[in-house]
Amino acid sequence: MSATKTTDSPSLIRVQRRVFAIGFFTVTIHGVLGLIGVAHVLVGQDRHSDAVALVFMSGVAAVLVYLGVRAILAKPFWSPAWIALALTPTAAAFIWVV
Repeated sequence: MSATKTTDSPSLIRVQRRVFAIGFFTVTIHGVLGLIGVAHVLVGQDRHSDAVALVFMSGVAAVLVYLGVRAILAKPFWSPAWIALALTPTAAAFIWVV
């Protein structure tokens, strides 16, 4: 047996980052969608100002999810197309709730 030090290949590290980013996104997107769902319930209770606040909070949560995924993938944070995609559920919620 030789005593060589093994290092992870760049492609393995890339796959690990992608798997972790997908897992992180899958778990955290439920918070964004949950805030939107609770906002919809509050609209049914005639609490529109609270619903708008929750939809705004879902936008903040969506940005945090976006930043987390970009950090995990070690990609630049500025990407207008991905930012727009991250805020799509919140934009749809503003139309749906308000």
